[in-house]
Amino acid sequence: MRLLFYALFGLMGLVLQAAVLPHLVPLQFKPGLLLILVVYLGISEKAGFGAPLAYLFGLLFDVFAGAEPGRYGLLFLLLYFSVRGTIGFFNPENPLLLLFLVACGTLLESSLLIFLDGFFAAGTLWPIVLRALLPQLLVNVIAAGVLLLSVTWLQRRFPRLRVPGMQRLDERYES
Repeated sequence: MRLLFYALFGLMGLVLQAAVLPHLVPLQFKPGLLLILVVYLGISEKAGFGAPLAYLFGLLFDVFAGAEPGRYGLLFLLLYFSVRGTIGFFNPENPLLLLFLVACGTLLESSLLIFLDGFFAAGTLWPIVLRALLPQLLVNVIAAGVLLLSVTWLQRRFPRLRVPGMQRLDERYES
C-alpha cells in the first residue's frame, strides 16, 4: 500500500512538474513536487525503502525534464540522506517540520545543482539558480503547506484513508 501511494503521488508529481505546470505557470516558478516527496520520504521512511524510491524519482525526473542523465537521481538521493541524517534532531510529530525541511531542501537542491553543474558540466547554471532561489523557496513551502493541509483535511473527512507517515495528523495539529 505504501509503495502504491508513493508511486501514484510520484508519477502525478512528475507529470505535473515536467509536463503540465510549465505550460500553466509563468516564469518557471513551479512547485518542486518531487522535492517535497523526497523530503517526505526522508521524514517517514527508512533508508532501505526510501533511498531507492528517492533515486528512482530523480532518475525519472531526469528522463522527462533533466539535462544530464543522473543529475537529479544523485541530487534526490543526497537530499534524502540529508533529511534522514537530520531528522533525529527534530520532533517528527510536528507537522510544520515538513515545511521547514522543504525550505532547507530547496536551499540544498540549489546548492547541489550549482556544485554538480560546476563539477560535471560547464558551470554556467549558477546565475539562473541564484536568481530563482527565493521565489522557488516560497513556491515550494506554499505547495508543501497546501499538500499538508489537504492531507489533514482528507484524513479527517475520510477516516479510513491512511496516508503513509501521516496517521499522526489529526485535529490537534490544525490551525
